[in-house]
Amino acid sequence: MGTPSVLITGYPKFSDFSNNISEKILSIFKEIDILDIDISTELLSVDEDGSDLVAKKINLGDNFDAIIHLGFSSKSEKIRFEKYAYNEYSMSLSDNSGRCISSGEIIQNKITRHRTNVNEIVINEVFQDDSRVEWSINPGRFVCNETYFKTLNMIYNKNNKTKVLFVHLPPENILNIIDQTEIIERLIRCITKPYIEVVGALIFDENDRILSCRRPKEKSWPSWWEFPGGKVEFGENPFQALSRELKEELSLNVSPSKIIAEQFFDYEDKYVRLMVLNCGIIEEDQIELVEHDQMRWLHKHELFEVNWLPADLPIIEKWFVEGIPSPHQY
Repeated sequence: MGTPSVLITGYPKFSDFSNNISEKILSIFKEIDILDIDISTELLSVDEDGSDLVAKKINLGDNFDAIIHLGFSSKSEKIRFEKYAYNEYSMSLSDNSGRCISSGEIIQNKITRHRTNVNEIVINEVFQDDSRVEWSINPGRFVCNETYFKTLNMIYNKNNKTKVLFVHLPPENILNIIDQTEIIERLIRCITKPYIEVVGALIFDENDRILSCRRPKEKSWPSWWEFPGGKVEFGENPFQALSRELKEELSLNVSPSKIIAEQFFDYEDKYVRLMVLNCGIIEEDQIELVEHDQMRWLHKHELFEVNWLPADLPIIEKWFVEGIPSPHQY
């Protein structure tokens, strides 16, 4: 995977405001060197031409991994991630060209709204404890919303994979520009880092011990221990994915019954959502190690005798305190 490319846009001042914080933050990002991300910036005019610009770039073949539109909201008390863009004008003031459209569709005969295509699961996990940000379902009906709708409409029409999000910024006296810049930088990393869903098998023996398997030297994280399983492929649900993985890794034909535990983990190069599924009691002679070099059955008091993968470890820590779930928990 190459270096992710991100376009950040902002606007100059409009109406009777003395400045626009999105323009200030845009200027900061022109100077920031995020070594593993290629950042480009665009100051959009507060008028129809500005609202068209990014959609036209996409139509002409410009490629980005993500586009983050920044705008100023004088009434906001938090940074607002806008979930929707609406195909609707309802301007209460004129843009910088003097245009003021009180009603009507932005694009005729199109869908009434588009939803952002960023991974909301990841954003929710990364920002869940940050009281300075929130999701919004009302981006207004000014040039900000117009820009957002036109960008998403072009993305969806072209089946483009670029992730797009509009972010409304509060005034500086509500949240200082250093904090706002830090949040936007974190958001950029959040949107551009790969996200995968993986499944792990909770397998018991007749003595209520659980199975742990060691990764071989030729794999990533060699000699670390894990729940057997793997990545959920496109079109699979977690149950199908784990059945396939157990067939490939342990030569087992198993139908997992229930998701017992879930864990979100931020690795340096990706986000992982781990789902552990109950697979019941399996006799040891049914298991053939195909992709691991060792296996161990562990009682509760033995859980820390192996070196668990970082994503698996929080689940193990919880079970060490609260007890391992029952193999009969369906």
